[in-house]
Amino acid sequence: MRLGSNRAVVALALAFGILGSSNSGAVRPEPVAEGADLITPVWTPLGVSKAPVTVVVQLAGDSVAEQQGNAGRKLERGEKDRIKGQLRSQQDGLRGSIESLGGTVVANYQAAYNGIKVRIAHDRVKELAALPGVVAVRPLQLMKPDNVRGIPLIGTPAVWQSLGLHGEGVKIAIIDTGIDYTHANFGGPGTAAAFAAAFDNSTSPADPVLFGPAAPRIKGGIDLVGDDYDASAAPFLPDGKTPNPKLTPHPDPNPLDCNGHGSHVAGTAAGSGVTSAGTTYTGPYNASTLAAQSWNVGPGVAPKAELYAVRVFGCQGLTDVVVGSARKTSRPPWRRPTPPRPG
Repeated sequence: MRLGSNRAVVALALAFGILGSSNSGAVRPEPVAEGADLITPVWTPLGVSKAPVTVVVQLAGDSVAEQQGNAGRKLERGEKDRIKGQLRSQQDGLRGSIESLGGTVVANYQAAYNGIKVRIAHDRVKELAALPGVVAVRPLQLMKPDNVRGIPLIGTPAVWQSLGLHGEGVKIAIIDTGIDYTHANFGGPGTAAAFAAAFDNSTSPADPVLFGPAAPRIKGGIDLVGDDYDASAAPFLPDGKTPNPKLTPHPDPNPLDCNGHGSHVAGTAAGSGVTSAGTTYTGPYNASTLAAQSWNVGPGVAPKAELYAVRVFGCQGLTDVVVGSARKTSRPPWRRPTPPRPG
């Protein structure tokens, strides 16, 4: 299999939105007649709302990252641990005050940010901000995954439009959890029934209409491990004697994704896109593509490239069937013993 790509780029983008509300022209309400039904207001002033909110309490003092930047060098592990300990002690000192206001500490941050994530009634936020050492109380906004904004961020539509490049002639291998070739993002029917049928036969050769040289997007690949493989599984079954079969790869010709990660990566790199109607988008890909459609799944960077699924993970767990550079650890690398020199 020849693999190569010089046109595919991956990017992620988050979009932030702020909602505001205003009320003007208020008039004195008429008195409520005795026995009248109570009316639930459509809007409650934020200052008196008791609805819980999640906020981040920013504290005085620099985080580990900020102190490292100020030092102009990479801090040693011991230095980072010392800073984290100091910040954590400061944060723990506020826990009682936060709880006395009815708040709950959800998380603590020291590495990139010196702060505490708190769940608290909205009408107590002002008191939270007045606690000693608090610099600010910042709201958290809900986010959702969105793959439509990433490719404009890196200029992909301009490349589609000006250079006419969409991945033609490029082969991309996704070495991951496989690819769901039944998904509409890759030219499949995009139904739960189609995936269930493929999964029931996931050790047999895949449907050539959806996977293989004649398929629309996923042109080939292999499953190197099988569904049950997990390199992080216990070495023995509960009896303590029988080797755990999860540790042994069982390759087959069908790299159907039962995890989802590989399909996500493949879609970011080269998905066709799925319209709001649930159908595979087939083009054109140009500067106006994203604005001209309503999307369930936005197209990838190189939507006309050929995709190949090389599955190295089971449905869950870790893998050890790939070869790459090892992460630096304190343990020296294993080396073959040096034979003694003659004489």
